[in-house]
Amino acid sequence: MVALLIGLLIGIIISIPIGPINVTVISKGFKQGFGSAFAVGLGASIMDFFYCAATMVGLSAIVHKIEVNVIFQVIGFLLLLYLGIRDITTKVEVFRYENYVPQNGRFHSAFLVGVFMYISNPTLVAFWITLSGVIQSSGTIITGITQGALFALGVGSGTALWYYSLLKAIFWKRDSFKAETLTLLSRISGYIMLAFSAYIGYELLNHFLRHGIR
Repeated sequence: MVALLIGLLIGIIISIPIGPINVTVISKGFKQGFGSAFAVGLGASIMDFFYCAATMVGLSAIVHKIEVNVIFQVIGFLLLLYLGIRDITTKVEVFRYENYVPQNGRFHSAFLVGVFMYISNPTLVAFWITLSGVIQSSGTIITGITQGALFALGVGSGTALWYYSLLKAIFWKRDSFKAETLTLLSRISGYIMLAFSAYIGYELLNHFLRHGIR
C-alpha cells in the first residue's frame, strides 16, 4: 500500500510540468469537451504505467549492486536537477479560451493521440529507467516485483488524477483561469524535483565520504 501511495504522489508531481501532453489536453478540452481531453491524458497515463512497470521489473535484478546503484543515483541527481531548473524557469503561454468552440470528439481517437504522443517522446524511456533505478536503489520501500507493480499502478493513477483535476479546475474557472496558474504549478513541481535532487546528492556525498570514489 505504501508503494502505491508513493507512486500516486510521484505520478501527480511528474505530470504537473506543462509540456506537449498537458497543452494538448487543455486545447482539446475546449475544442472537443471534457471526455476527449481526458482521453488524451488517460492514454498518456496508461503509457506511464507500462513504462514504469517495465523498468521497475527489468531493473529489479541488477539495481541493488553497489556500482549500478551509484550510477543510477548520479544520473538521477543530474536528471532531477535539470528538470527542476527547467520547470522553475518555464513560463506558460496565454491560452485564448474565447476562440474555442466545443466540437464532438471520439474517445478512442483522443486516447490514441495520448498514447502516440507519449511513445513519440524517446526521452521518456531514459527518464523511467533512471527514476526507477533511483527508487529501487534506496532498497527501503520498493524491493520486489509486487511492490514495483503497485508503484507503477500508483504512478499511472496519479497522472490520470492530475489530468482529471486539471480539466475540472479549468472548466470550473473557465472564464477566469489564467496561464499564470499553470506556471505557478509548474514551478512548485520544479522545486519539489530540486528537493529530491538535493536529497539524492546528500546520499551520494555520504557514500563517497565513506567509501571514496571508485
